[in-house]
Amino acid sequence: MLLSDFLSEKLVVLDLEAKDKLDAFRTVVTRMANQNAITSPEIFLDEVIARENIEPTCIGRGIAFPHSRTLCVNRPVIAFARARKSIPFTGKESDKVQLIFVMGTPKDDSTTYLQILARLCRLLRQNRFRDRLLTAGSPQEILHLFDEYDHPTVDAAAMLN
Repeated sequence: MLLSDFLSEKLVVLDLEAKDKLDAFRTVVTRMANQNAITSPEIFLDEVIARENIEPTCIGRGIAFPHSRTLCVNRPVIAFARARKSIPFTGKESDKVQLIFVMGTPKDDSTTYLQILARLCRLLRQNRFRDRLLTAGSPQEILHLFDEYDHPTVDAAAMLN
């Protein structure tokens, strides 16, 4: 599994203009709906907001993973947005976000959901990768970065067999 399996140039929003996280979610979810990546965009948006209200999905370093395990997708999907200006996700200054990964995964597939989150976290710990996401000039360049940096790791379960 590679993250690029779930990304698409059509789901990359560079230079996102949003006054707050809800505005950002609406913009990205609209893009996902327009590209037929999700069904029922109103339901999906409500699910993402409900999840965000349980616990904000910002993880520091200007990154957030708003997501939902949902019936609105048939397969995992990731949309990427890069905000022009950092967007507050909570009242803390450290929780301002510029890189947003909106994810939808099938409700009955918790394994892939966790694998996607783990892989994204592993990549985004790398300063160089984050810096290149911030300066990439096109959706194609964003996908190329994922192809360049995202390499499968050895599956621990496979090692035991």
